Formats: sequence, C-alpha cells, structure tokens
Amino acid sequence: MKSFRFNHKGFLNENNIAIFYLIIIGELIFALPFHISRFFRPSLIEDFNYSNMTLGIAFSVYGITALISYIPGGYIADKLRPKYLLSLSLFLTSLGGLVFLFNPKGNWLYFIYGYWGVTTILFFWGALIKATRNISGNNQGLYFGALEAGRGLVASLSASLAVLIYTNKIIPLLVSEVLGKQVTSLSIVIFFYSLITFLSGLMILFFFNDKTGTSLNIQKKFIKTIFDNFRSILCIALVVLAAYSGYKGIDYYSLYFYHILEYTKEDSAILITNLSYLRPISAILAGIIADKISSRKCTYLLFLSLMFSYLGLTILSNSDQIISLLFFNFMVSLVAIFSLRGIFYSLLKETKIPVSITGISVGIISLIGYFPDVFIGPVFGILLANNSISDFQNCFTFLLILSFIGYILSLFLPKKILN
Repeated sequence: MKSFRFNHKGFLNENNIAIFYLIIIGELIFALPFHISRFFRPSLIEDFNYSNMTLGIAFSVYGITALISYIPGGYIADKLRPKYLLSLSLFLTSLGGLVFLFNPKGNWLYFIYGYWGVTTILFFWGALIKATRNISGNNQGLYFGALEAGRGLVASLSASLAVLIYTNKIIPLLVSEVLGKQVTSLSIVIFFYSLITFLSGLMILFFFNDKTGTSLNIQKKFIKTIFDNFRSILCIALVVLAAYSGYKGIDYYSLYFYHILEYTKEDSAILITNLSYLRPISAILAGIIADKISSRKCTYLLFLSLMFSYLGLTILSNSDQIISLLFFNFMVSLVAIFSLRGIFYSLLKETKIPVSITGISVGIISLIGYFPDVFIGPVFGILLANNSISDFQNCFTFLLILSFIGYILSLFLPKKILN
C-alpha cells in the first residue's frame, strides 16, 4: 500500500500562487466601501455623525456608478493586461480611503462612494474574472470556486483584525500622541483598510503573473465575436441574476429569525454569522464537483435544490414541531446559493465564449446579473410591510419563481466541452 505524500511543489505551482493573489485582492478591493459600514456602522453614525439615510444614499450612488462601469470596464479588460488594471484599481481605491479619513460630509461623501463605484469596478471586476479564467485552464470550476471561497475567508480575517485594532485602547492613544491631536479608533480602522488595499496593489504589480498580454489582435473581429456569442452571454447573465437574487435574499434571513422564530437580535446575528461559514466550504466543493460533472449540470441541480428549499420555506409555518425542517431548508438554500456563486463564471468556458472577449462578456453579465442590487430591496420592502410569516412566505415565493427561471435557463446552456 502506497503512503500518501504531500507534493508541496505541485501545490505551490504558478497558477495556485496566482489565484492566491487574486483571492486576496478580490475581497480587499471592496473592504473600504463595504467592510467599514458593515462592521462599524454604529461608529460611523456616532463618530462621523452620519445617518442611516445618508449612508443609504451613498450606497445608492455607489450602485449607480458601479452599474455604469461594468460594460466599459469589461471592454478595457480585453484591451489591457489585467495586472496593471488590478493594481491601478487598488491604488485608486486606497486613495479614496485617505480622503474618507477627513470625515467628508454631504455631496463629498456621495462623491467618495461614487468614486469607489468606479475604482472597484471599471478597472477591476472584468480584469479579475479574466485573470482567473486565464490561469484556470481546464479547472475552471475549481479556480472560480476557490476565488469565491477565499474571498469569504479574507473578508472574515481582515474584519477580525480590524475589530482587534478598533477595540484596542492603546493604539489610538499612541497615534494621537505622535500626531499631536485626537484620533478615533474608527479613523485608525479606515487607515488600516487603506493601507492593506494599497499594499495589495503593490503585491499584484510586482509579483502577479497574469500570463497574457493585451487582446488588441482581435480588434477587427471584436464586435462580431460579441454578437456571435451574445445569446450565451445573455443566458449566463440571467442565470447570475437568478442566483444573485437568492444571495441578496440572505440579507433577510436574520430578520426572519428575529420576527418569526422570535430570536433576540444578538442571537439572530450570531446564527446568520455562523451559517455564513458555509460560503467557503460550499463554493470550493461546488468548484471541484463542477470540474468532474460540468458546471452546467451543477447549475441546474443547484437551482433545483434551491427551488425545493424555497418551496419548503413558502409552505412551512413556525410550528415547534417543524423548526428543524425550517432550518434544514435554510441551510439547503445557503449551500445552493454559495455554490452557485462559486461556479457561475466557469460557465464562460462551457458556453464556448472566447477568452478574447471575457472582459466585455463579464461586463454585460454583471450589468444584468447584479441588477438585484437595485430591485430586491424595494421589492422586499413592499412584501415585508408587516414582517409577518405570510410576508416572508411571499418573499420566498418571489425567489422561488426566479430560481425556476434560472433552472430553465441553465438547461439551455451547452454541454461541457470535452478536452
């Protein structure tokens, strides 16, 4: 019987090191606009004197500029080397963090978030997906799954470090003494995120090998290539829209635990946080399985699972006898959603979309696929007028319909390419 030996040289190959870099920057690029508000919102409101309405408008501005940036950003990604676009995005985003330190008010705050909408998407998102596709070869599912799983871990680790800095009473005193003026813990956290974002830009610029040059050689056939593949691009975009709608729906799970299952605010927050650790596990496993049986098959099987879980959540009550069944359906939906997020960009290869138009394809897919950022909030706001169990069941019915659409569309995706 042969003994198992870990081949560290095989594990630390060029592609694995490259995806490690992409995982780090894939989450840190969004740390300044999202992590601070997500983890330190009370401090933002008290120390910087922002209101929830002000922050809400700021994120709306971010969403608008981000949506506008997807398609031109995809085009740019097809023309320039990813490493330069990625590093530029990180540098510009970190610069916005330094401006944020000065506690901008009114239109200046909205400008910063609008600026971040451009810097985190225009030069970044299409380039990130293209760079991942370039290095993944025949392991599209594995690498995209690893990207999604790793981003979840980086988010947790960086947030944990930021919380340690925030809760340390000595650091603000030392910094205040050096600068000769009062410095808040929140300001130090903002500087921390700005610094690691900038350093990750240097990391990409000097150490990342994107393995490709520009795609200027396809200039003459660029438009024709897009039109020839537009049906596949649109199909993937709608699949992403259906999956991402489910992801946005997760934001309301803690509200369900609080209003329907009568958890405390603290317990509901702890529960949904613990359940979020399913994200990295689900994404990486889905990627491995997708490379074995095809991303297409995984996609429609996951949508089928999602449909049954939403159906259960739609018809089940909060009776004590079926609480365990409710939780089972919640967990199935989370696993399916996190898995879909891990593999839906691996569909680019299976639908035979050329690498040369990856950037613009991702731009179109993202513009349509991430549109739930715009409509899920208002729709759920209307449906959850009273936060009753019937209101939540209406939300799950809405997500069930979208999952059914995603399931049907996934059936029309081409079968896996045999290499």
